[in-house]
Amino acid sequence: MNPKAEVVIVGITPGNSQLKGERKELDKREIKRRNAFAGSMRPNLVNMLNFIGVNRLLGIESCSTLWEEDFDKVDMTSLLVEATYELKKDGMKEMFRHAQKIAKSEKLTRMLEEGFVKNCGRYENPVLYVACGPGVYDVLKKLQDEKKIEGFVAGIAHPSGANTGRIQCYLGKVEPKDQSYQWCVEKAKEAKNLVSFLRIHESNIK
Repeated sequence: MNPKAEVVIVGITPGNSQLKGERKELDKREIKRRNAFAGSMRPNLVNMLNFIGVNRLLGIESCSTLWEEDFDKVDMTSLLVEATYELKKDGMKEMFRHAQKIAKSEKLTRMLEEGFVKNCGRYENPVLYVACGPGVYDVLKKLQDEKKIEGFVAGIAHPSGANTGRIQCYLGKVEPKDQSYQWCVEKAKEAKNLVSFLRIHESNIK
């Protein structure tokens, strides 16, 4: 992790692209830099971060550099910091994708507390948590309400390439067509307001 991070981007569990990058000669931070939110997720994530003003909050031109020269400003992590799978009905394994199930499982709750929550206590300054998707957002807000994490929480649409419609809605490019799209509209507005507030009060917060 990066204790000096100003922004923490949070998913559910490390994805296959990140696991494929695990090679003995690379340390964990380098693996994360190369592979976190890889593929189509990365430009989607960058577009949403720039849209709500995270680049301006960090004093950089674009959040695309968070995987390059500005990697020291960010931490990229997951609620379940170790790769976690669940069994499908056909007996095959797939990546765990349902953040709302964490609270219903004693084992997953323990993993959350002993991994993610413990790591959050190591950040040197209040951070902006960027939650990827409604499930992660709800978990982070609950942890915040319970005073288990400190800082600020903003929600974005999940950056998956399969979530293009909601991402476009988050960016204000299409109208909401159902409740999940409306969530994107509301959270984009909230996130922009939060980031603007943090920019104005940055020196006092730190």
